Amino acid sequence: MLEAKYYRDYGHNYMILQCMHRETADSYRYRVLASGRIREILPCSVRYVNGSAYYYYDISSRASLDSMFRGRKMSGAQVKDILRQINGIYEKLAEYFMEESGLVLFPEHIYYDMASRKYIGLYYPDYRDEEGGGGRAFADFLLEHIDAEDRDLAEKVYRICEMAENGGFYVEDALRILEEGEEPVQEIVRFPEYRAEAEEDCGMKTEEYDALQPPSASERKSRGAAKGKWFSLLFAVLSVCGIAGAIAVYNIYELTQGEELMIYGAVAVMGLCLFVCIAGLVASGKKGRSAAAGQGDGNRQEYYPDLAKELYEGQGDFRQTVEPADAVMPSLSGVISRDMDLEMANRSETEMRAQPAKNLDGCANTVFFDGSAEREFKLYALDRKNKNHIELKRFPYTIGKMAGCVDHVIADASVSRIHARFDMQGERVLLTDMNSTNGTYKNGLRMQPQETVEIEPGDEIRFGSMNYCYR
Repeated sequence: MLEAKYYRDYGHNYMILQCMHRETADSYRYRVLASGRIREILPCSVRYVNGSAYYYYDISSRASLDSMFRGRKMSGAQVKDILRQINGIYEKLAEYFMEESGLVLFPEHIYYDMASRKYIGLYYPDYRDEEGGGGRAFADFLLEHIDAEDRDLAEKVYRICEMAENGGFYVEDALRILEEGEEPVQEIVRFPEYRAEAEEDCGMKTEEYDALQPPSASERKSRGAAKGKWFSLLFAVLSVCGIAGAIAVYNIYELTQGEELMIYGAVAVMGLCLFVCIAGLVASGKKGRSAAAGQGDGNRQEYYPDLAKELYEGQGDFRQTVEPADAVMPSLSGVISRDMDLEMANRSETEMRAQPAKNLDGCANTVFFDGSAEREFKLYALDRKNKNHIELKRFPYTIGKMAGCVDHVIADASVSRIHARFDMQGERVLLTDMNSTNGTYKNGLRMQPQETVEIEPGDEIRFGSMNYCYR
């Protein structure tokens, strides 16, 4: 583990590591690191404080791998993507003759860049992982966060953990283990489950995924009908204008017999074109309606397969699920007896408490419900323009504006993609700033990057310019 400190300066978040050897700050490795040529690693600069040198790594708008998947599971595609990108970082370091031992593999120091949607590494020139602690920590992280229901993936990741324990962790060998027995994918099938995987694995929205897919037959048919309709309409208008112009010339000017024959021929040709265009408009309308009907059927079968099967096979009739009101609500005569003994009204309060209440016509005694036993964790919006409260349904719970990567989306420009995270430690609720650009505030005090504080009911929490009250 590295003893890192965090600092915010002029809208940038920095992770600070001390330079152990003064000569390291003037070495070739640092010059390459500070030049920014390797975009796959965190940009770095050296600052001198009280005679000591410190590395300042810019982590603005970047979330660590540990925070990205805290409380989440990783699919096989996500594990391969992470390993492939880390392997790409090693290859880039080799191009610049940088020692591979300087790349830190601890999950809390592997970052995800929100802008480029790529993983970037931390290169620390003074780092020496001689015992392989970083590789073991990374392998254990994968084993802890994979989907346990995927038996094949679990077995392969377990082998990677054994490799890290015995002979060290090597990314190329880990990739080779994951890709064993796989065949190249020949075709991408358009089904809802693949759309969900695209959104979960890489943060791609459904609209972006659909834009990458070739149009279906019904879509091509619908587009062709629309183009044919506008083409026919354009020529119909031109034909009408041409006929009107020919009639105007015939009535205004004195024409010879040959010119009159030319006018008659032009009107006949344009009339024929007008007839053809009208016929095309009618045909395009029928074609468009049939394409729309076919597309609607496809959508119903694609996105609602269970509902379509149930309705078409007659397994249930949703029209008969609503029963008459008198069949659902019991009558008052069944609850309150008309022959109730009037002596109950004359009993004193002491007698009523001493003697258990009678069960009237099958009505059970009222049970007291202690609402304080079930705690609620909510953030109530304080801004007039914001009426959306935040309910912390589980822990950890992340907040930001990047759909698919956070648990609650705040669509505001001042909020970072992954802004903050809530955790629970015993009975305490903790708030952590996730390297946000505009900061996270507790009771008006701005938190440092990666700082964790305890919040209590009544605290005012601010994400960028969005104000909330925790109750």
